[in-house]
Amino acid sequence: MKVTFLVCAATLLRPFALVYYAAIKLLRPVQHKVTFISRQSDSTPVDFVLLAAALTQLDRSLKIKILCCSEATRSTRFLGQLRQTSRELWHIASSSAVVLDGYALSISFFSQRKELYVLQMWHTLGVVKRISWQAVDTPGGRDSRIAQAFRMHANYTALLAPSEALRENYRHAFRTARARIKLLPLPRYDVLRNPDMNRLDMIIANHQEFFAATPLVFYAPTFRDDAEESRQWIAALKKLAQAAEAQGVTLIAKTHLRETALAEGQNDELAQLSDLPNLILNPAVDTLDLLAIVDHVITDYSGISFEAAVSGKPVWFYLYDYNDYVSKRGLNVDPMQHLPAACFADARELMDAFIHSPLPSAAQEQFLHNFIQPPERVHITAAQQIARLVLKGIQ
Repeated sequence: MKVTFLVCAATLLRPFALVYYAAIKLLRPVQHKVTFISRQSDSTPVDFVLLAAALTQLDRSLKIKILCCSEATRSTRFLGQLRQTSRELWHIASSSAVVLDGYALSISFFSQRKELYVLQMWHTLGVVKRISWQAVDTPGGRDSRIAQAFRMHANYTALLAPSEALRENYRHAFRTARARIKLLPLPRYDVLRNPDMNRLDMIIANHQEFFAATPLVFYAPTFRDDAEESRQWIAALKKLAQAAEAQGVTLIAKTHLRETALAEGQNDELAQLSDLPNLILNPAVDTLDLLAIVDHVITDYSGISFEAAVSGKPVWFYLYDYNDYVSKRGLNVDPMQHLPAACFADARELMDAFIHSPLPSAAQEQFLHNFIQPPERVHITAAQQIARLVLKGIQ
């Protein structure tokens, strides 16, 4: 019923939406301007910060506009989705280029000028689980009828992928031509690979509370798709925290926004987790800052595994629901195949491995080498190379 309603609404409303946007385009002449749009968070992502700085450095006449509004915020505001989409359209109409880190209704659902350069950067260094068009009509993905009606990932000029090994996965995920895919890592690659020592000193000084016990372990799982899977995640996190306590480990867990929204309905279970002495749940600290100061990283099917590997931190995989997740969602990169020594279904065995079975650095470097290509031009940052790509596209 819900699917039918959404499909009908999108089909019936699109002609009116196109007329509305056509009027905006008449009122808004194109400027030498790049607009950044994110639905991932309400604060400016680090990739936007780095790319905007690189663009300004290369072309000081370029105007920059950054629009960040998460799905959670849009849904809580009165007419939030409509108001934010209208605001985005207002700036897209006057832009020479638009940079995205996820799906944007304001780009894909509407008809854009042929001259508009649209770059999709996505929001992770690499895709471990299947995403977007790869996952339609699966238990963990969208209904294909809704994806078609809302023109999911349409109107892109170029798309970033981290390596040749993942190019085909990105092509299927975004339904784009192979030639549109540019092999470049996200701007954050440079920060992760070569952390500035002054920045590290500042992070450590600002977060002394994390250093009361060592080692520090950062747990960053991907989201699950329904309330039952969220309950399983809470139970798995509890086991992981108890196993960490037994080994004298401090566990910092930062959950996906979609996972947190599901879990908020299970207040009793979350309250019990907050009572665990060695668990720090969802601290107000940026993920890249955490990667800079922790000793180990645990994930599952999240692209943060690549970010941790780039930063040189040992990466471990807590795969308590491996069979169910693979059957429901599917994987582009299977940790069990590419880094089996780091994969565990049992929390206690995983924590024991920290102490007794250190992960060989060569195995992790090979994992990274297989899927993340460094920028070809070593003396130019990833952000600068992406900036040149954008500026070339709007000349």
